[in-house]
Amino acid sequence: MSYDIRFGVKVEGAKDVYVNIGRPEYDSPTYNNRDIFVNCMRWDYEQGKWYPMDEVLPKVKDGMNELISNPHLYKQYEPDNGWGGIESALQCLKSIYDWFYPENPWEREWDEDIPLNCMYFRW
Repeated sequence: MSYDIRFGVKVEGAKDVYVNIGRPEYDSPTYNNRDIFVNCMRWDYEQGKWYPMDEVLPKVKDGMNELISNPHLYKQYEPDNGWGGIESALQCLKSIYDWFYPENPWEREWDEDIPLNCMYFRW
């Protein structure tokens, strides 16, 4: 099983209704990476819940930095079955971050007129 990562905006006037506006390149990481994600980002998230993107991106960046700088600390969370691991978790986090901050700004997938504090994220 895997996550279904999406980016969205909340529909004004509608309770708990969000419109998907995109997804990262690596949008379906395995559930086996949950322990790595929770620990490297210090975030015990809920699947299916929408989170404000301006709160998520700092966690994603911290998680990337942790996995790059201290991979040995997260080795203990790699699944025994070989599905997932530090490399795939890092690939996922980079994919999320790159959707908002690509190296080539002309290849953005989202409308830059939407303020970051109006965007949401869900696992």
